[in-house]
Amino acid sequence: HMSHKHSSIQYEGVTTMAKDGYGEMSCISCCVSPLDPENEEQRHNIQYFGARVNVLKALLTGLNGGYDDVHKDYKVFDIDPIRDEVLEFESVKANFEKSLDWLTDTYVDALNIIHYMTDKYNYEAVQMAFLPTHQRANMGFGICGFANTVDTLSAIKYATVKPIRDEDGYIYDYETIGEYPRWGEDDPRSNELAEWLIEAYTTRLRSHKLYKNAEATVSLLTITSNVAYSKQTGNSPVHKGVYLNEDGSVNLSKLEFFSPGANPSNKAKGGWLQNLNSLASLDFGYAADGISLTTQVSPRALGKTRDEQVDNLVTILDGYFENGGQHVNLNVMDLNDVYEKIMSGEDVIVRISGYCVNTKYLTPEQKTELTQRVFHEVLSMDDALN
Repeated sequence: HMSHKHSSIQYEGVTTMAKDGYGEMSCISCCVSPLDPENEEQRHNIQYFGARVNVLKALLTGLNGGYDDVHKDYKVFDIDPIRDEVLEFESVKANFEKSLDWLTDTYVDALNIIHYMTDKYNYEAVQMAFLPTHQRANMGFGICGFANTVDTLSAIKYATVKPIRDEDGYIYDYETIGEYPRWGEDDPRSNELAEWLIEAYTTRLRSHKLYKNAEATVSLLTITSNVAYSKQTGNSPVHKGVYLNEDGSVNLSKLEFFSPGANPSNKAKGGWLQNLNSLASLDFGYAADGISLTTQVSPRALGKTRDEQVDNLVTILDGYFENGGQHVNLNVMDLNDVYEKIMSGEDVIVRISGYCVNTKYLTPEQKTELTQRVFHEVLSMDDALN
């Protein structure tokens, strides 16, 4: 009822978080991350925040042997490039794992330094005084570009992907031929790749010693900053990124934005139910800092009457959280009406991944990204076909 009345409500799955040890006194830290402030032994009662890194950029840079996927003369790390005329999945996966090694090593070093220096020069003594004597911290790492990374791996494995190279052998674009499952379509093949990615990423982070013996946790969470990440990423097999003009400036004319959080790409064929099923397939233990879905559902997609809409929505959310879901931002709005209001600059409150924003204050790019990524007119593909 509250979602229908106020449109923008955030839901968190107590059942899912309880299975990972978070008790009845758990609260939400930052955006969607569970903490247990009264617990001194089992779960975390403080968090060292760590934003997120662009795993798709790491994959693309690795294919070029560690040269940046936009700035071809900038060497980020050193691994063997992929020279195949058609990308072969196992070779790409092995290459990507080396890129993840560098990415997670660098990420951990950065956060250890940041939080050590923060405590050294700006220790939050008053806030710490409210916590139990024994503190157990998590360090909240994150992922950006999740859906496009899963889709890229899926395209390479199940379709045909040909890299397009310049005269120096540098990959600057891709030709993708054939069909492949995308993240969010509730296809076991793409779900399996998503599960592998989050496990491979988190396992590497947890192999490091962290500041004050914190535990590495991971969030699939981005806010409107995914626009900024998109602007730093070149073409992939599944989307158009930025490229350099002859004068070295960045060309954004063909740019397709990343989806927020764990959201599928807007190219995915699934409806809202398929999205929910895909997210619920992820192991929360590998992403205990939050797995965030932002979605809009038209009231008429939920039923003909208000009572029917409320009952169906409750049933859907119950099923999602009982099956392993952790978080969803639910915007119950009519698509055509809200689109016109957002683009005209009216006040529209929308939940986006970890935040609630007034779209009046978004940039034109952020408005475009929002309307492209989070709106669903159908509950499932079955509805779309009827």
